Amino acid sequence: MPILSRERIVRIGEVMLTAGGAAPGHAAIVANHLADANLAGHDSHGFIRIPQYLEGIERGKLDPKAEPEVVRERGGVIQIDGHSTFGQVVATRAAEKAIEKAREHGVSMATMGNLDHTGRIGTYPEMAAKAGMAAIMFTGFAGGTFGNNVAPFGGRSRRLGTNPIAMAFPHSDDAPVLLDFASSMAAEGKLRVYRNKGQELPDAWVLDKDGAPSRNPNDYYDGGAILPIGGTQGGHKGYALSVMIALFGGMLGHVASPSGDADAWTGSTIVVMDVGGMAPIGGIRSEVQAMMSYVKDTPLMEGAASVLFPGEIEANSRRERLANGVPIDDTTWSQVEGLFHKYGVRDALDNGS
Repeated sequence: MPILSRERIVRIGEVMLTAGGAAPGHAAIVANHLADANLAGHDSHGFIRIPQYLEGIERGKLDPKAEPEVVRERGGVIQIDGHSTFGQVVATRAAEKAIEKAREHGVSMATMGNLDHTGRIGTYPEMAAKAGMAAIMFTGFAGGTFGNNVAPFGGRSRRLGTNPIAMAFPHSDDAPVLLDFASSMAAEGKLRVYRNKGQELPDAWVLDKDGAPSRNPNDYYDGGAILPIGGTQGGHKGYALSVMIALFGGMLGHVASPSGDADAWTGSTIVVMDVGGMAPIGGIRSEVQAMMSYVKDTPLMEGAASVLFPGEIEANSRRERLANGVPIDDTTWSQVEGLFHKYGVRDALDNGS
């Protein structure tokens, strides 16, 4: 199992995506995003995605050179057409603009549509938290033939995306309070990680093609569907959350980009609040740190090692992996390394140039 540094992941990502046709600036944004997802412990949204993006470019689904365009702007509201380029590029630009607008208006909202996979969406509210702001982001899919992989509660066919939601609030410089999860039992990339490792899922996260609950990740790829959060018993909650994220993210993103898929809602929305404009940010951070300390200082249930604040797992993973490197499973490494010759990058990467 290879152990890669952050710098090595970025280098491989940049070289391969550029060889696949990406504009150098776009390749840098995506490669850094993938490396940071791995550092945060979300391998499902990191290095493992390189083959997917190269395939998207080859199929013409992803335009690796297109520039996101602000198509409407009114007060603190921005609408962006991604012109089918990397979701990380579009969402990064949208978050940057939303942070600027929040400084001016106190609260801002940026919607974006017609974009490819956005990666780990917790990245973008984290950007706002680092700027002393709070943020919430919705990424939703519904309809069409691409992006649907979750069955609505009571159904067995794919109708919704994994539809993640993320929130961040300022806390400390390296660890905002962070919520970041799919409204399904797992993101599709998590299934990909278990499949690549040859492991069963921890629980019945998916339905097979006949509608039976399963722990075999291959059942999803053989025509099954992912269950909403709550699974077969409490999945009505995850399903309802998914529908609302499809509205706030997918539908609002869809209307921002008329050049996108007319038959589907696909998009994201980020809302940013300048909490530092309401009170001194240092005082807000102190209040949040005091609350997190109070929550963490709780007598433990049987079998538990500690109470963690939301986002602490990612912060701990980031520190550990920066020091010791990122383990890449053999199947994922084989998939990426197998493309070195195809894209003519082996010599450049072997020589470290």
